[in-house]
Amino acid sequence: MGVVLRPSSATLSAWKWLGLVTAVWVQAVSGNNYTFSNYSGAIKSLLNLNQVELNNLSVAKDIGKAFGLLAGFASDYLPTWAILLIGSLEGFAGYGAQWLVVSRRISPLPYWQ
Repeated sequence: MGVVLRPSSATLSAWKWLGLVTAVWVQAVSGNNYTFSNYSGAIKSLLNLNQVELNNLSVAKDIGKAFGLLAGFASDYLPTWAILLIGSLEGFAGYGAQWLVVSRRISPLPYWQ
């Protein structure tokens, strides 16, 4: 007969907390992936885009996220700190430019940019 192990309440509590922390980290790391609808109206009005152009911009944003595969491949050859630094700089430049346009601190960039 096999031995039946029953987890203690402390173990179950630890797993619940681990699940919560993991969910928070996933949301933090994903950035603005799921919030495009929150600021797309501002981008549409500031850049005078029609709905088709806004959809194309959204697709381009999603394609840009797919380049995250390059970071995965680079992680085989570069140290972790270099990967994090590159990702931080790319995120700062991309989301920073977006924030500057939406907050009207700079004039809107051309559509292709």
